[in-house]
Amino acid sequence: MFTNREEVLENALRVFAKMNYEKASQMEIAKACGLSKAGLVYYYPFKLDLFVAVVDKYIFHTQQLENKFQFTASSFSEFIDQYVTGVENTMNSLVSLLDDGNNPYGCSFNFYYYHLLMQVRLYYPNAEKKIASIFEQNYQLWKSAIQRAKEKGEIRQDVDVEETASMFWQVFFGFSFEQSFFQGVNIKQLEQKLHSIYSLLKA
Repeated sequence: MFTNREEVLENALRVFAKMNYEKASQMEIAKACGLSKAGLVYYYPFKLDLFVAVVDKYIFHTQQLENKFQFTASSFSEFIDQYVTGVENTMNSLVSLLDDGNNPYGCSFNFYYYHLLMQVRLYYPNAEKKIASIFEQNYQLWKSAIQRAKEKGEIRQDVDVEETASMFWQVFFGFSFEQSFFQGVNIKQLEQKLHSIYSLLKA
């Protein structure tokens, strides 16, 4: 069976997410790819090279705002809806990659993605700066949307833009992480929580 670089990355993603970096040997990854170890080494000579490539594609590239969201919102309420849609589409895409019928620990596939993210902090070179950049982008996104809503009179003028942006981002991230331990993110509940915060801010 012919295997290309894209298939190697997809299979390695599943191995790293469901196993972990230390346990995932090159032989284990090669087996998942339908390759010999020599065949895997042809694409990625070192396990760290492969891990970095997986993380770059499925975390850092995927989580870039321009690859995740498409905003045409004219109100903050619509912004929330479009934010949740972007989250849902990204989540469904990643879950479809991770759900290959193999669920060794009976976890949600969202959990396996967070498991991979935890490994990034441990094994990806200079990971802290790149993760901080993702978080900062999301914070700035919320901050800009809240500032616009305040300027348009959609929310109260006494709203602290920076604190409110942090609250929205932290509720999203905290809820998503919590739900990953169970059945995965409930999009309807996420949408309800974000709109509940918005209702407290309305002018």
